[in-house]
Amino acid sequence: MTGGGATHKTDPRGCLFQLLYSLGSFGLACASLWELNPSDRISIQKGSLLIALGFVYFVALTDFLNKLILRTSIGLSFVKKYRLRISDVLDITNKIVSAVQAMFSCLAGFFVCRWSCPRNFLQASHFLSESYAWFAASYFFYDIWSMYKVYAAEASNKILATLGLGATNANGAAAAAKRSKAEGDSGAAAVVNGGAGGALDEIPSISNGSLSILLASKLGTPSFLRYLITHKLMVFHHLFIGSYGLMVISFLRGGLGDCVFSFMYMMELSTPFVSFRGILSIMGLKESKMYVINGLVMLFTFFWCRVFLMPYVCYYYSQVVNLPFFEAFWRLPRGCKISILALFLPQLYWFRLMLRGAIKVFGKKKSPTNGSLGNDAATNANNNGIKPSQSKDREIRSLM
Repeated sequence: MTGGGATHKTDPRGCLFQLLYSLGSFGLACASLWELNPSDRISIQKGSLLIALGFVYFVALTDFLNKLILRTSIGLSFVKKYRLRISDVLDITNKIVSAVQAMFSCLAGFFVCRWSCPRNFLQASHFLSESYAWFAASYFFYDIWSMYKVYAAEASNKILATLGLGATNANGAAAAAKRSKAEGDSGAAAVVNGGAGGALDEIPSISNGSLSILLASKLGTPSFLRYLITHKLMVFHHLFIGSYGLMVISFLRGGLGDCVFSFMYMMELSTPFVSFRGILSIMGLKESKMYVINGLVMLFTFFWCRVFLMPYVCYYYSQVVNLPFFEAFWRLPRGCKISILALFLPQLYWFRLMLRGAIKVFGKKKSPTNGSLGNDAATNANNNGIKPSQSKDREIRSLM
């Protein structure tokens, strides 16, 4: 492919190694559980293997998706069509991996629920509950770093725009927008295709100096520590689920309550729709019917799986122990009550934001003039290489 005076080759074979690493690590994780009986517990040694394989799986899957988009003809056509930058590509792959993890969580929860709940609400257990807690813990730790890379790429775009250097898009064509005005859409497309071969080198990393752990990088991008400080809610959510959730499921619960935790796993059913909503937004399809339909499905599944489900599980428990709802909840161990509230209250907050956004969208008609102005503003912003942040915590604040 040519453009900008340079020639670059697509290399779809470069994706295969990452795909093999990803599938291989997942296959090894499954093989390590093959001979277990349903009621067996997961040892620390086996759990450590699962969490290590989980890191390999999620990192390799992310790398595979990045190379699929940035090194294949289909991926580059996608980049060109939607005028994506490095930060956009990283955000899309981050959301796809998040959706994959959520689907695994729902499948694990479904199988555990089918096994444990009909047998004994409190006593029955299945090894998949503990094993997936180990495997998925790696995702929540990995995802903090993945979100930081998206944040760093967006910060780099803003720094370049402030300095008047232009925001680098996903293939390094910093002047695409300016040249597109003079050359038309075909000229812009040629520029977009121009630096595709070197796009992977522009992904923020410690090795190329665009990321730093403690201090701002040499390019001025905020450090990882700064990201942790300024994104407390999302970081706490990931650390809480990844560490405390693993401790509870694997050690503190004493092998009890697999049925309850199976429902907790299925709370992730709404995540693929949240991720897809973010991807559509990055692609500039917020005005499409697909975006509206996905938003409604997201709202419904979030309410059903994250707001309604937890009180229902508590009610289910009250029926099992034959006590009134509030008395049954009050008699739970203190740590259990704190855990439930820590998990449930943020869901209410996020659902409130979703509902308020939905009411705002469907309760307010945009006039043709306002809609035109909004589209013009969005077009001008894209032409200047500046797009709104797609980081997950900001996304939660504007979910519709």
